Amino acid sequence: STAAILPDYKLRFNIPGTPLVEPSWACVEPCDTVEDSTPADEHSVSVHGVLYTLTEDDFAKVGRSEGVPFGYRWQRCTVFPYIGDGKTAGCAALSRESVPAYTLVSSFLSTTSKKDIPPSQAYRDLIIRGAREWMFDENYVKYLLSVPVGRTIGNGVIAGEMLQVAEMLEKFRKKR
Repeated sequence: STAAILPDYKLRFNIPGTPLVEPSWACVEPCDTVEDSTPADEHSVSVHGVLYTLTEDDFAKVGRSEGVPFGYRWQRCTVFPYIGDGKTAGCAALSRESVPAYTLVSSFLSTTSKKDIPPSQAYRDLIIRGAREWMFDENYVKYLLSVPVGRTIGNGVIAGEMLQVAEMLEKFRKKR
């Protein structure tokens, strides 16, 4: 696995979640479907993420865990892999060779909000933690830090604790 940049897409928090627990879920949308008055900048025309090579079984497991085909659907895309340096490696990768990939987009654009719904602090911080771990471009991390967070019960503690339990169960499963 490696960091990768997905051009001509925008990170959105517009899939409604559970109010006061996890207000929204993230997805990516092609820029041509984004009805947004946000001025164009590098963050509204590209998304940084992680590119994984999966077996067929793993691909199916990811699909099930993410709610395909109910919440999300697979979409073919083209990404530019890079080794993160925490500076500008992602944007520099746009001039290099691309690879075909799949990403998850909302299953039904009609069920997503036209405006972003601020995610919980825990969910946003999880995304930021991954961005730092994979050393995404520093401007992209700053963009993620600027994403406003929504009101939640206990300031996102419930969602954060659920994530910790899921991570512990996954580690336990791998040891077996």
